[in-house]
Amino acid sequence: MYCTNCGANTQPDDQFCVSCGQNLKGGQEEIQPVEKGAEFKKTKPPYMWIWVAVVSLILLGGAGYWFIEINNQTLAQPPSSSTNSSSLEEETEQPISPESTEKAKEVTENTPSPAAAEPVYIRVNQVDSANYEQGKVDVYFSLFSDQAYEHEIESKSLTKEMFKVNQLPVSAVNQVENVDTVSVNLVIDKSGSMTEPPSSTVSQSKMDMVRRAAVEFLKNVPPAAKGQFEVLSFSTYAPPVPDIAFTSDRNFVGTYLESLESDNGQTALYDSLTKALYDTNMMNGPKYIIAFTDGQDSNYGSSAQSVIDLSKQLGIPIYCIGFGEMGTELQMISEETGGQYFAISIDDNLQQELELIYAKVFQRYVKQYKITYTPQQKIKPGGDFSVAINMESTEQKAQTEALTFTRKMDTASINVLNGLFEYQVNYANAVNNLDFSIVSDNVNNGSPFYKNLKNRIEVDYVNAMNQGNQKIIDTLKNYRVESVNPQADGSYKIVFFKFFPLLLNNENVFEADLNTYTLTQNKVSNKWQISEFGRKECSIYRNESDPGSLCTENAVDTLYSGNPWPAN
Repeated sequence: MYCTNCGANTQPDDQFCVSCGQNLKGGQEEIQPVEKGAEFKKTKPPYMWIWVAVVSLILLGGAGYWFIEINNQTLAQPPSSSTNSSSLEEETEQPISPESTEKAKEVTENTPSPAAAEPVYIRVNQVDSANYEQGKVDVYFSLFSDQAYEHEIESKSLTKEMFKVNQLPVSAVNQVENVDTVSVNLVIDKSGSMTEPPSSTVSQSKMDMVRRAAVEFLKNVPPAAKGQFEVLSFSTYAPPVPDIAFTSDRNFVGTYLESLESDNGQTALYDSLTKALYDTNMMNGPKYIIAFTDGQDSNYGSSAQSVIDLSKQLGIPIYCIGFGEMGTELQMISEETGGQYFAISIDDNLQQELELIYAKVFQRYVKQYKITYTPQQKIKPGGDFSVAINMESTEQKAQTEALTFTRKMDTASINVLNGLFEYQVNYANAVNNLDFSIVSDNVNNGSPFYKNLKNRIEVDYVNAMNQGNQKIIDTLKNYRVESVNPQADGSYKIVFFKFFPLLLNNENVFEADLNTYTLTQNKVSNKWQISEFGRKECSIYRNESDPGSLCTENAVDTLYSGNPWPAN
């Protein structure tokens, strides 16, 4: 039972309500309890209206506070550009209390301003322009938090909308490990000096240390990392084929390296780097060469400058590791090709340092990024083009200066240059060993040049040796390709310059030659072979201050017209 006046509980025998004093016997209406889910059949008791009133007041109060708060925030913010003039007039007609003004000021002061994007730095590792003609250039780069490129940043949130190349949008951005395989050519010196320890305080030979470091590097490459490796060891001459061609079988490569020994030869570093460049060029995606040497170069077909030029034409960086007297030239090759030079000191933990270098460079290439853009500059193969990268997001921003790169030559021109390189190396080997067969495959068998060269090596040079005047090919001091010119008949003419020391009339002098080779392709082997040779210009120099004199013994009546001395 309930009191009809106040809703309090009552007993059947009660005369009056103990709460409000209402007479329960006169005018009492019995209210039955409502079952769960049922509707009220009688008029709601008065206490329900009391609760409704209380809740309504609370809701109205909250709505009023919300309305005041919104007005205060509106006053703190400037009117939006979409607000019409009439509404602006209505807002200005409302009186503004001092309390509202103070609240608006407080809201403005406490609202945080957008955070400025942090500067980061882009290091371009490689530019692949093989598909320039098809409107596609790939740029490989790493991000760093410092200008010294010591603290690398790895970001998974890069999008193509963040980048522009030469102020133009890019078509794609990817992390290399997701889309490409990294190709690494391990060029290892196995000359005689490698059998020696690096210092009197170290018992291991340099050969042992380099070999073990390379093996440990391969073992520590993460299984998921996509990489393939070639091994090219060298000594007196660049090898005609690599020890191991590019393969992803790291265990196979590591097992081979464990058995690699010195052959006590000399150091054909530049020729071997040239060979490695041509081999690595055949691989798709990001690629680089890492070379270790400790000795003075004894090359016959290449020079430091020709290696640099070819590296730029192919777009392949070279990383050099070395100690000894080669530091200056190794550093020049590394820096000018987009690589890095690592100098090994006897004060270092050599084994640990070598392992770190191998791993550091590989991880850089795996974790780097690739952006693809469409070039707008009309550049011929072998010509230079510029790349300037802008990156901007809400968190980071970066910008490079305009960097210059060489557009990759066409495949035919590269193959022709490779044919000339092979000829140069094998010619030196054939003359030094008086064995024409070493170079015979690089010369067109049906050409007059073939017969003349064979006679010179097998007759003239053999007779000179019997008289105590053995012909030895002099190593090059400078070398460069001047031009590659396709001919209407399918042959190519290559004009190139070489500069080398020689003994003439018991005097140490230098000879500068500007030569022209004609190369034709063998229809059976597809090898590019020498069919004609001509010397256009020739000069003899005693030193850098000597203006030069004619090479009378070579029957050339034109002095070399350029500066023969290597750039410092």
